[in-house]
Amino acid sequence: MAQNNPGSVLVTGGTGFVGSHLVELLLRRGYEVACLVRDPSRLRWISGLPVRTVRGDCSDPASLFHAVQGVSVVFHLAGLTKAKRAREYYEVNHLGTKNILEACGRHNSGLAKFILVSSLAAAGPSPDGRCITDRDAPRPVSDYGRSKLFAEEEALRYKDRFPVVILRPSAVYGPRDRDIYELFRWAARGVTLTIAGEERFINPCYVEDLAEAMLLAAEKTVPGGSKYFVAEDKAYPWSEFRRLLLSTGGVKAKNLTIPYWLAYLIGAASELGGIITGKAALTNRQKVREAAQRYWVCDLGNIRNELGFTACHPLEEGLKRTWAWYREKGWL
Repeated sequence: MAQNNPGSVLVTGGTGFVGSHLVELLLRRGYEVACLVRDPSRLRWISGLPVRTVRGDCSDPASLFHAVQGVSVVFHLAGLTKAKRAREYYEVNHLGTKNILEACGRHNSGLAKFILVSSLAAAGPSPDGRCITDRDAPRPVSDYGRSKLFAEEEALRYKDRFPVVILRPSAVYGPRDRDIYELFRWAARGVTLTIAGEERFINPCYVEDLAEAMLLAAEKTVPGGSKYFVAEDKAYPWSEFRRLLLSTGGVKAKNLTIPYWLAYLIGAASELGGIITGKAALTNRQKVREAAQRYWVCDLGNIRNELGFTACHPLEEGLKRTWAWYREKGWL
């Protein structure tokens, strides 16, 4: 069998928000990049970049043979953050991961590293405000989180066949994002929403920092099966996040505080609208349940000590960059 090219990598999900930032970083660092794409005519953010496209879908095992052959590193980012039905999370996030791992095991015996981009949602929120670690028992509170946890379990089954590293980013934001973008869009319209109750805390993650963490995970030698949370090493209360969101955007907004039951009904109505339109709703009951948790905070000691990663974009700077990009592209 031909030896793998050490500079050749495969990215699944490369046309998306996070994946496209990773592809750009890899190209800047001199890697040969192949991207698994379902439709070569819809390359989105990587259109025009010097990448090799391989037609395939993680939900179709037979289409993965050529994609994984000969590459040294696989970055697996393909997945769903929203879905019309809960089962879709498991079909794509769980079984799609299982399929790409099986393809690597069968058709790429020389794979140097498999990087799985999971989510803090797989670990779940902290129950008491203590930053959760990779040693804590996972407590996902949504089907999205559970599907990501199942994907992690699939990856760990291969850690003795080839090195596997799992990254668990927190709430990722930045240019090209369409999820947290809604907060910017409504703030620009003069409205922010808060679910009633005690203050809530998050560790945000700027997308370019996540891309750097993925590259470090590929280049550093660490034990197979290592898990790392990825975020800015600072927990922000929602009130501070909101203040910075408005100040960096130069906007003013009225904050509407709504009870949990009303937020839950809004999520249910949004789900119904998604069923009617045939499109996955951005907000649903499970997203509301996630948003209502008090502490989405994680321990970053391992990624700092073992990968040498520290986020370079504090929230204020990241928000400024994101506002500027949305406005430049006419999204706001």
